[in-house]
Amino acid sequence: MSDANEDEREETADDGAADPLAPLIEALLAAAGLPTAEVARRVREALPSAIAEIAESNRRLRETGQRRDSLVAAAAEELRAAAEIVEAGANGSRAEDAARLLRLAADLERSVQAPSEPAAARRAPAHGGPRPRVLVTDDDPDAREALLEVLEPDCEVLTAADGEEALRLARDEHPDLVLMDLSMPRLDGLQALERIRADATTAEIPVIVVSARSEDSVKARALDLGAVDYLQKPFSDRELRARVDRTLRFARSQTALRELAQTDPLTGLANLRAFRARLDDEVKRARRYRTPLTCVMADMDHLKPVNDELGHTVGDRAIAAVAAVMRTELRETDFGARYGGDEFVLLLPHTASDEGRVLAERVCTRLRDTVLEVAGRRVPIGASFGVACLPDGSGEGTAETLVRAADAALYRAKRAGRGRVAVAAPGDAEGPREHA
Repeated sequence: MSDANEDEREETADDGAADPLAPLIEALLAAAGLPTAEVARRVREALPSAIAEIAESNRRLRETGQRRDSLVAAAAEELRAAAEIVEAGANGSRAEDAARLLRLAADLERSVQAPSEPAAARRAPAHGGPRPRVLVTDDDPDAREALLEVLEPDCEVLTAADGEEALRLARDEHPDLVLMDLSMPRLDGLQALERIRADATTAEIPVIVVSARSEDSVKARALDLGAVDYLQKPFSDRELRARVDRTLRFARSQTALRELAQTDPLTGLANLRAFRARLDDEVKRARRYRTPLTCVMADMDHLKPVNDELGHTVGDRAIAAVAAVMRTELRETDFGARYGGDEFVLLLPHTASDEGRVLAERVCTRLRDTVLEVAGRRVPIGASFGVACLPDGSGEGTAETLVRAADAALYRAKRAGRGRVAVAAPGDAEGPREHA
C-alpha cells in the first residue's frame, strides 16, 4: 500500500512539474485564508509566469501538430494521385481500387481534424466563413446555374456574368476560389485573370479557367497569366468537385505556410517581415483616407542581467510575458510584432498620438506590476516606449520616418530613466538609435 502511495505521489509531482499552471495553483493554495487583497496581489504576480508557460507549451504543441499534419496531408495527396492514375484506366476491380485509395485519403485527412469538428468547419477557408466561397464567372446563365448546383452543397457560390463583374466581386468579397470562363463580353476571362493577378488585394486568390477551348496555346496562356488549373468543357460533376477540392486544399495549405512564415514562434506576434509589409499598407491607407496612424516602439528594460544570471530560457519567458500583456491591450484592427530581440512594435490605425500614448502607458504600468516566478525567485519585467504618429490628413512622412520617430522617442524614454513613455517631437525622425 505504501509503495502505491509513493508511486501516486511521484506521478502527481511529475504532472505538476509539467503543468504550466502549477505555479499559479501553488500561489492560490499558499494564499488560502489570506485577505482578498493579498490573494489578488499574489495571483497578479504569478499570472504572467503562467501565461508565458502556457504560450511556450502551446508553441511546442503547434509545432508538433503542424509537422504531423503536414506528413499526413502529404500522404493523402500521394494516395489521391495514385487513385487518379489507377482511375485513368478504371474498369472492374481497378475502379474499386481507385475508390479504396480515395477513401483512405479521406480518412487520413479526417484524422488531422478535431473529433468534434463538423465537416463544414473542416472545409472552412481563410476568411473564416462556414464554407469555402467560390466565384463562378460565365456569361451563359445556364452554365452558371449548372456550376452552382454542383458546388452549392459544399460551397457558398457567388456568380458573375462577365469579367468586369468578376473583378468587382473578387475585390469586394475576396472569394477563396474563382472559376473563370474565357469568352465573355466587356472583359474576357484572360483579361480578367491578368487584372486579378495585378491587384495586390486579389493576387493570391486561386483561379481555375473553365472553357470549351482546347488549343494548347490558350491553355498555356492561361497558366502563364497565373491560373492554377484549366478545366476543359465538357466535364463531369465529379471532376469539377475534385479539381475545386484539390485547389481549395492547396490554397489553405499555402495560407497556413504564409502565416507560419510571418509569425514569431516565441511570442506568437508577427515577425519583422510581416511588420514591414503591414507598415507599408497602413501608411498608404492612412494617406488615402486621411486618417491618423500611430506607431509605438517598445524595448524591454534590464533583460541582459536576467539572461546573464538566469539564462536565456528565463529571458525568453520574460519576452513572451511582455508580448502576452501587449496582446491583451490591442484592438482587432491593431497590429503587434516582435521587432527583434527584446524589441516590439505596435501599429495603431485610426489612432492619434494622444490615444497611442494612453495605450503605451497602460501597457507600461501593467508590465511594471508584472513579476515572473523562477525557482522561487521573483524576476521583475518592464519596458520603455516611444510613440509617433502620422497626423490626420498629412501627406508628409513615410513609413521609415514614422518608425524612426517612434524609435527616437523610445531612446528619450530610455535616457529619462526607463520604464516610461515618450512621445515623438519634431525632428525625432533623424534621432539616434542607441537604446540597447
